[in-house]
Amino acid sequence: MSDRRLGPGALVWAGFDGPEVPGALLDAVRTGRLGGLLLFAARGNIRSKAQVRAMLGEAAEAARRSGLPPVPVAVDQEGGTVVRVAYRAVFPSAMAIAATGDPAYAERAARAVAEGLRMDGITVNHAPVCDVNAEPRDPVIGTRSFGDDPARVAAFAAAWVRGSEAAGVATTPKHFPGHGMTPHDSHVTTIDVTDDARTLRARDLVPFRAAFAAGATGVMTAHIRFPAFDPDAIATLSRPILTTLLREELGFRGLCITDSLDMSGVTQVEDPSRVAGRAIAAGIDAVMVTSGLDLQLAAAERIALDAPAPRVLEALRRATAFRERFGGTVGETDVDDGPARALASEIASAAITHVGPPLPRLDGRIRVTGFGPRRIGGAEELRDPLGRLEAALRARFGDRLAFEREGREPPGDGTLIVCTSSAWHDARQAGAARALLARGGMVCALRSPYDAVLFSDRPALLTYGDVPASLEALAAVLAGERAPAGRLPVTLPT
Repeated sequence: MSDRRLGPGALVWAGFDGPEVPGALLDAVRTGRLGGLLLFAARGNIRSKAQVRAMLGEAAEAARRSGLPPVPVAVDQEGGTVVRVAYRAVFPSAMAIAATGDPAYAERAARAVAEGLRMDGITVNHAPVCDVNAEPRDPVIGTRSFGDDPARVAAFAAAWVRGSEAAGVATTPKHFPGHGMTPHDSHVTTIDVTDDARTLRARDLVPFRAAFAAGATGVMTAHIRFPAFDPDAIATLSRPILTTLLREELGFRGLCITDSLDMSGVTQVEDPSRVAGRAIAAGIDAVMVTSGLDLQLAAAERIALDAPAPRVLEALRRATAFRERFGGTVGETDVDDGPARALASEIASAAITHVGPPLPRLDGRIRVTGFGPRRIGGAEELRDPLGRLEAALRARFGDRLAFEREGREPPGDGTLIVCTSSAWHDARQAGAARALLARGGMVCALRSPYDAVLFSDRPALLTYGDVPASLEALAAVLAGERAPAGRLPVTLPT
């Protein structure tokens, strides 16, 4: 397929609401005015395997009727707190995988995830997170990162790339050139990372170099300003970062895609109606316009008006090659999820980490109270982690278990176990948990490992996430079925 058959709209990837691709977007796919589809569980796009396969089969057929390859279809299926498809095996977070100490787990997990996605017609996974979580206060990366050591993150990120790409699902290592040193979330505000260029190269760029060397076919940008590289523009809109750094210094030749252009990190610095053209002009090859049908369909016009023609043609050549390789087609058969689920459980079990004083014996009654997460993913199957934990504990402790939620202290006697959910980022939760533990007990940190710092005088178990496999693994450790064998992939502040 020649890129001359496609116009600037082929550089636009669109999100939508509901379980079917809207007719206007199907028309845009059919006429070559749309380059990719984005799926989100929270927007009702992913309800069941049958529904997803029917929806994406229709989208692929729309392209075929015009003699075009199907468009790529993308999700964020990182594992842990960022999961869109939960009807298949759900893996622990990147940080949990790193806590096993074995990068081979990352490669095996990525391959298993990719095999399920590919069968359903999803051909791009916006993973792995290459951000080095050097800032413990970072509210949006955390357990999505493989840790705070650049070499470790590089090893696990490269392994993830190898596993996914080998199974036919493109990776987009993110968030270039790094989102791990930010105390704020680029979804809600603009951010500057003020470290010098030498520090950025030695820390943040190391995992991206490794991911590219491992064969990553894409990369996703950060809506963050890096004055050491460009004092004026965020990375998504920066020619020095997207062209001089990414293409010339790092030698990346794949597809460069933005993070969502709906995020405040970009809308606070650029008119949403013009950002697509400016991004393409700077060196982007595909823009994610995740909502707003008018903006999505108008983006092609803005690209044509605001980006130089040679740059548009360059982006079209990359987008066309990517589309020919990763056009979304639904598999004629299915894949057995059993081995993937077993692998997720194996990883979760190897990740549980003990820090602090020795663990108490739990051979009598136990009292457990859990704090629910402030942010819950859109996947229906993952909406009640505390309910899943209670069921896992009840299966092992029976009537010896007293279970409460939201800081309510369970009645009776027995060891008190307080399960926190990123109390490190929640002063109210931290205070309530501290009051509960004033007379003794232990902590189970269900998300952020930094919660252990708040209760350093109490024994703590870290899961690095609250997906079902991690909660089952925690229950097994508490019941004495296995020992916690994980290793901290971050340094806890003192």
